[in-house]
Amino acid sequence: MSGKQRVVILGAGPAGITAAWRLSELGYPVTVLERDDAVGGMARTITVGNYAVDFGPHTFHVRETEESRRVLASIKHFFGEDPLVLTRGTRVLLRGKEYVYPLEMLQVLKGVSPFLSARIIFDYLVATLKSTFAPAKREDSFEEWGVRNLGRTLYDLCFGIYSERVWGLPTSQISSKQAQRVAKLNLKNIILRTLGINADPATYFTKYMYPRKGISLLYEGMAAEVRAAGNVIKLQAPAVRVERDPSTGSGQGGDRVARVVYREDGQEKSIDCDLLLSTLPLPALVSMTTPALPAPVVAHAGKLRYRSLKLIYIVLKRARMTDYHWVYLLDEQFRVNRLSEQKNVSPDMVPDGSTVLCIELSLWKDEPLWQASDEEIYQLALRDLMKMGYGVTAEEVLEYHVTDIPTAYPVYELNFEEHLIPVLDGVHEVSNVLTLGRHGLFLNNSMDDNVLLGMQIADHINRPEGADSRAWKTEMLAFMNLRFAGK
Repeated sequence: MSGKQRVVILGAGPAGITAAWRLSELGYPVTVLERDDAVGGMARTITVGNYAVDFGPHTFHVRETEESRRVLASIKHFFGEDPLVLTRGTRVLLRGKEYVYPLEMLQVLKGVSPFLSARIIFDYLVATLKSTFAPAKREDSFEEWGVRNLGRTLYDLCFGIYSERVWGLPTSQISSKQAQRVAKLNLKNIILRTLGINADPATYFTKYMYPRKGISLLYEGMAAEVRAAGNVIKLQAPAVRVERDPSTGSGQGGDRVARVVYREDGQEKSIDCDLLLSTLPLPALVSMTTPALPAPVVAHAGKLRYRSLKLIYIVLKRARMTDYHWVYLLDEQFRVNRLSEQKNVSPDMVPDGSTVLCIELSLWKDEPLWQASDEEIYQLALRDLMKMGYGVTAEEVLEYHVTDIPTAYPVYELNFEEHLIPVLDGVHEVSNVLTLGRHGLFLNNSMDDNVLLGMQIADHINRPEGADSRAWKTEMLAFMNLRFAGK
């Protein structure tokens, strides 16, 4: 490995561990610092009681693109023997009835009352006429985007109420960029799909891959190859300080990171680096950098917010509750967002005679419910579960477990780019720092995206001209804009 730059990677989630694996293949000396006791980040398998479950099933999207096929071919061996290839099994609960997702319009129109069906069609026609004859000069909010594309009634039913609960804000205060995952999900696509005509594949990809023993198998396999190459993954070793070298470069505090200070076994230790790759939340990276980045960068970073999650695992004494991977809860009566059933992703993970549900509850960390006891959180989730129509009773519950994810999803408030872009600019002015992944880019992307980014950053570093933080930032902004456009 002599002659190669020393790379330190902050975080062993999908993007970080993929970058470490690919850089190890290319012969770079790599050290990964991870605060948790396992690799995989939010996409990992954990033990709750006697059961192995994911942080909600994390399936690997199979997109019908050349790029996706290339990525999958390079990592397929990490999925283990006989990996599962799944077809999306998703439902939404709306007005007490189940609907297929992506939505099939005839099913919706038949399922709701004739009056509501007429309102859906009328509102869509009005929205279409407005879009045709008075197109919006700009679409600031998620609400404006939704009403323009779906009509008021369908938007409120299928996205408005649910989105406010998930993001903790009125959708008039959420950027239309938050619609990235459904950006092409308008009534035209819904109708085309209902009639059996292919709609946009960016919206309707339906295939997933999954290791039979849980998603961690993918990232543990990568970690094993990193270690086999002689590189280091330090678990339970959170970074606490990123130290810039005042003797290099120009401007406040120099323009290169010299070392990273981390905590291990109760002591502070340091490691020198030539390149620093960070998958940490941008505000965390900015706050731990010393000497501090310019004051405007620090101020903008303080404006970027993350939504937190409580995950409630409920073990039921029944073979299965549903046949689906995910169920989204759209009605106002629910406080939780969705549930998933691990056995329906991989039957090998949960014993016969019982099933494990994962119920997701979105929160702000500063609201009182975040501090509630596990028993209180469980009782809230159980009440919602009993409203869903699956006949669940408290007597069926064998056990429950509650865990949390403090920084689960970046929140795209109105005009969030006014804060995000200066932060990305400021961080990447440090010439040997490159950020990637959901938190490192403040991008609500999928697991397959983060694996792709991990491979891309390794290839960027391995260019003949070497790594260039500004060039990487430009490349990432282009990538983010594609995802914001739903592509």
